Amino acid sequence: MKRLTAFVAVGLATAAVTSGVAFAEPSPPGGGELRPGEAYAGAGDPHPSGGGVGAARVPAGLKGVDVSSHQMDKVNWPALRQSGVRYAFVKATESADTSAKPEQGYVNPYFAGQYGGARKVGMIRGAYHFAQPHESGGLRQADYFINHGGGWTQDGWTLPGVLDIENNPYGHINGLNQCYNLTKTQSVNWIRAFVDRYRQRTGRYPIIYTTTNWWKTCTGNNAGFGQSPLWLANYGPTPGPLPAGWRSHTFWQYTQNPEGSPLGNPNVLNGTLQGLQKLAIQARTSINPVNATPEPVRKGRPVTVSGKLSFHNGSAWRLLSGHRVSFWFRASGTSKWVSKGSMLTNANGQFRKAFTAQRDGFWRVYYPGAPRYFSTTSANDYVDVR
Repeated sequence: MKRLTAFVAVGLATAAVTSGVAFAEPSPPGGGELRPGEAYAGAGDPHPSGGGVGAARVPAGLKGVDVSSHQMDKVNWPALRQSGVRYAFVKATESADTSAKPEQGYVNPYFAGQYGGARKVGMIRGAYHFAQPHESGGLRQADYFINHGGGWTQDGWTLPGVLDIENNPYGHINGLNQCYNLTKTQSVNWIRAFVDRYRQRTGRYPIIYTTTNWWKTCTGNNAGFGQSPLWLANYGPTPGPLPAGWRSHTFWQYTQNPEGSPLGNPNVLNGTLQGLQKLAIQARTSINPVNATPEPVRKGRPVTVSGKLSFHNGSAWRLLSGHRVSFWFRASGTSKWVSKGSMLTNANGQFRKAFTAQRDGFWRVYYPGAPRYFSTTSANDYVDVR
């Protein structure tokens, strides 16, 4: 991880001073002057359209910012909070270490201070990972991200981590095209590996930062990632067309400040503060296993449906007690599910309820969710009634 401080030497060499704060001059479009480790959300040039949105035309929505090592320790978090900013994204990592290249991964040396600074002034914050999909697999980079600050915890202040996948900002160094010379299938598979690993380890779908142009060009406009919240980059008067798979964006990076500005880059939320808080707090839930016994069972005799309700707290599955689940039955040869009652889970997250067997069919259990938990439905369990 020797790329930790790569920006410091470069940034100080090109520093300008405005209002007593040092910040780096902006790189040319496409990040032509960037070195490995220095990429940031938008470094790949989000293809401005319509002239961009200036400070006098800030779009409607809850204000947020994104920062990276370019801001160093110069972010004035209290001033941002006072100006109405309520959330922040902080770059945590880029690429990943591998056995062949143990120093390939990058960790933002200012991450802890920036991440903690946002929290200290009462902002919800999240971390982001700048993908380098040609250097190592999606699973490895997801692990690297989580292991260096990009995880999620159900504390109400932490957003799911972000996968930043955009135009290659290092083409002047690596000679690769905007898609890192990956085919569309390879890009989709890489993103899927990252998303699946992140969800496996944290229980949450990562937020995806991208541009519609990159998504169309490099994934073939794949529609398979709509369960991840979309952080869209487009420097125009509107968010513009969305990538396939998403009906709406969650965050919009609508412009950039000069590279290294202590203000970071501005964003707006497509929603309310309550919605943002919900995105930060809700945990994945699961009903597993559901078992309807005995099977087969004689008509008129009891059939018992049992199982456990659990949630993922960001690091492990835990049992969820005192929450109401409902029981549903669908008779064979029909398409209608019929409610058969409900009950609260016990101290061990368990439920167990007996019914009278009448017809062959399927049983399942539904949990409607709560302010801190997502809803979930169990798999079906078939019972043969004789």
